[in-house]
Amino acid sequence: MPRWMAHTGGGLALLVPFVLGCNLLPGVRDNIKPTSSTAAPGKKPTAESLVEYLNQESSRVQNLRATVDIDAKAPNGSIGLSGRIAAQKPLGFRLMADVLGKSAVDIGSNNDEFWYWMSQDKPPYLYHCAYKDLLTGKVNVPFPFQPDMVLAALGIAEYDVKGKYELRGHPGKQGRSGTWELVQATTSATGQKVTRITVFNDQLAHPGQPQVLGHVIQDAAGNVICKAVVEKVKEDKDTNTKLPSVVKIEWPSMKMSMKLMLHNIETNKIDKVIGDRLFTRSTLKYETYDLARGRAAPASLQQTGALLPRQK
Repeated sequence: MPRWMAHTGGGLALLVPFVLGCNLLPGVRDNIKPTSSTAAPGKKPTAESLVEYLNQESSRVQNLRATVDIDAKAPNGSIGLSGRIAAQKPLGFRLMADVLGKSAVDIGSNNDEFWYWMSQDKPPYLYHCAYKDLLTGKVNVPFPFQPDMVLAALGIAEYDVKGKYELRGHPGKQGRSGTWELVQATTSATGQKVTRITVFNDQLAHPGQPQVLGHVIQDAAGNVICKAVVEKVKEDKDTNTKLPSVVKIEWPSMKMSMKLMLHNIETNKIDKVIGDRLFTRSTLKYETYDLARGRAAPASLQQTGALLPRQK
């Protein structure tokens, strides 16, 4: 086993499959009204109308940032972290988390590459990989990687209107609402065949309840890689959307779960200056390690503070 895989230490390794693995935080929008892009409550929509709905909703949020508390559980124990999270179209992402007030995790991506750093690694390299290298399928990454799902998770991804989708319905039982599933066969960032499922409530969601109930990623054999469920949503008055505030993510085969609690959510507040600082690893001072080439390089610039929400 390569040294960089063997030393992704302890409970902090739980963050890797969350952010760099399935990335399945559902993008919740529950102020839906029956329009040309959605079926009336209880009536069958089309796959095209659901894609149009998702794109209409995501168009309101170009970027977001928030503070976050994380409770992660695994067979070998649990861990609590706190930090800051940010995302921006098309592939900008950043998560910085602390344990007991000390920097523990820094994970991010931009249009060209992703990276992650964990304080418990020995040595604590800043690992990185270009998407073009990852797509070859030759890079040994110890987790299933779905970079496009980060933005879908936060409700700001754009769905391909020319893509091929299947619509599946599951009627409710004993007076409960059912679900519609928007299903797409696609290819992961590592070149693997996967199935992406977006789950909708088949009835008009009441205030405080999600219209998009969650996301699921399955492998080629139909096994669930991971899934997520929205527990709470919060209204963003600036964009008139409902954003996830408490979300639970599960990895059945790994017997792992993680609950994320988002606070102080801000939308469309990341300008070019802030974005250039947030979504780059060039401001980090750690020695780097290229996953595609298997070699380390000296640290670059001194780490600077990322501009994320102030505590209120």
